[in-house]
Amino acid sequence: MSTSRLSRRSLLALTGVGLTSGCIRQLESTFSRDHQQQLSFSIKTVPADADAVATKVARYLATQLQRVGISASVVPVSREELLRSVLLNHDFDVYVYRFPLPWDPDFLRPLLHSRYAPDVGWQNPFGYGDLSLDSLLERQQAERGVVRTSTLTDAQHRIVENQPFTPVAIPHTARATRPDRVDWPVDEPIHSVAAYLGARPVETRRFPSRVPPTAAVGNVTANESTQTTPTTTDTTTDAPQPANRLRMTITDARPTENLNPLSTPFRSDGTFIRLVYDSLGRVLDDEMHPWMAASWDWLDDDSSTLAVRLRDDLEWHDGNAITAADVAFTFRFLADTSLGSLDQLVPSPEYRGRASLVDSVSAASSREVHLSFGDVDETVALRALSVPILPEHVWEPYARPTSVSWLDGGRVTEALVRNNLEPVGSGPFRVTGTSFRESLSLEPFDAHFLATQTLDESLARFEGGFAFDGLEFIVAPSGGSAIKLLSSGVVDATAGLLSSDAVKSALATPDISVRTGVSRWCYHVGYNLRKPPFTNPRFRRAVARLVARPYLTESVFDGRAYGVMSPLATTEFSPTGESWTTVLEELRFVGNHQTGSLDTSSARSMFEDAGYTYSKSGELLVQR
Repeated sequence: MSTSRLSRRSLLALTGVGLTSGCIRQLESTFSRDHQQQLSFSIKTVPADADAVATKVARYLATQLQRVGISASVVPVSREELLRSVLLNHDFDVYVYRFPLPWDPDFLRPLLHSRYAPDVGWQNPFGYGDLSLDSLLERQQAERGVVRTSTLTDAQHRIVENQPFTPVAIPHTARATRPDRVDWPVDEPIHSVAAYLGARPVETRRFPSRVPPTAAVGNVTANESTQTTPTTTDTTTDAPQPANRLRMTITDARPTENLNPLSTPFRSDGTFIRLVYDSLGRVLDDEMHPWMAASWDWLDDDSSTLAVRLRDDLEWHDGNAITAADVAFTFRFLADTSLGSLDQLVPSPEYRGRASLVDSVSAASSREVHLSFGDVDETVALRALSVPILPEHVWEPYARPTSVSWLDGGRVTEALVRNNLEPVGSGPFRVTGTSFRESLSLEPFDAHFLATQTLDESLARFEGGFAFDGLEFIVAPSGGSAIKLLSSGVVDATAGLLSSDAVKSALATPDISVRTGVSRWCYHVGYNLRKPPFTNPRFRRAVARLVARPYLTESVFDGRAYGVMSPLATTEFSPTGESWTTVLEELRFVGNHQTGSLDTSSARSMFEDAGYTYSKSGELLVQR
């Protein structure tokens, strides 16, 4: 940015030689300030039809910034482009979107540790560096109980005080079902592997006498509650459906375009990948349980090494046997998708944090693999067992380097950019077909261990596998369209989340129930700390104080969200006490937080305290 300055000689010529040097300096300062550029930046987010909440929060923030003299504009881009800009290219000023909240708080380590700032994916996309926080995030890996809780409390203090990103709210979820068609597990969110495996057809399922065509029109916590509109007389018949398929709607078409588990821009929802790809362990009821693994134990002579034994007779979808060599390959591949063929590592962005927990891996036999960890507590180490296991014979050829137009520099392999629409996994479902931006079809994998083996208590509810002949996801352009498909009997439930308007429509429609819960993600404002003004923590704090969470949760989320200042606010690790209250008070919204009315004068003073000045016309100026 360039600024215009008036020379000392010009000032003298304009004002006369009778002025004192002090007056000249004052005039020079005034002229220089008035000719500086106004501070401006863009806020990237997704379009309203992709995520109306994110769009509204971005527009709200832009308006608040404009009120304090900053030229802020909202730039809507597709979900793929947003994630590429933020997670891969780091090409953004500010963005508004959501990030996942895994079951263990160790996700904060890759999210904010300075070691990951050069990486891609949800590995420190902000470019944040704080050695004190690094130390805390490293310590919590090796701790447990109250000691770990204390360390995580200190970490949250550092995060909130420095605002590398600004959490806004953790939303409630809402999905709609036809209870006369499908009986869903009570304690599972509908769009989850556990819910699909636990779903059962209602014996008296009724279907429309004329079933419309199944073409398209034009992540969460358990313990969902249900609301239902009373059933009224309808025109359905007991005639059997041609195929006993479970049909769902989605409003995000990306799963019909890309099923690569390593492709970050396409992986906002991990459920589709978990349906197709198994992992050694799986989180059920917030605990890690053996899945592909029959069992695991820490070695007596090496307490940092976990011996994982695979189940008998595991197969890939193409009929090849699964061995410990595939597991060892997966962890090496996730750590470096080039398999050493390049002069630097090319890790998988999607699983970098979890894979980095493993120091080394080896196949002890065809059915046993050893995973060695560093100074990591057992509970944290188990996070690594949730990565999808990949067949070596399928993925090894894609370790070749390549280039793509949408990645600005850096290294990339074919494994990271292939669309993988005919995936070979080992999960309980295999893909049978995709129709671009219209539908995704799966069917149960008959050789899966859930269908063929006797299971222990933790998995007994899934014994026998999927209860339907197939699973189909139909793309609907909006939540309203999804409700129409559900009402007409084309589908059995909505996999995609419903907006408030769609929820109201569902509740007013006979035969439809609404299931609600708490999500596993957090809406937030992310800053690019690689460039000014976001390098200045006082500037970020000032921006954070423009966010009125109570107002947003009511006006944007319709009361269906928790306003939060820490991503751990809804967990057992949420801090308490006077010092935490003080921290929160220092970041309190400047104005009436219920009405969202901004105290503009006080807000402008915050930016002045951060080292910024205003022009005579009230524009916040670029810092010189």
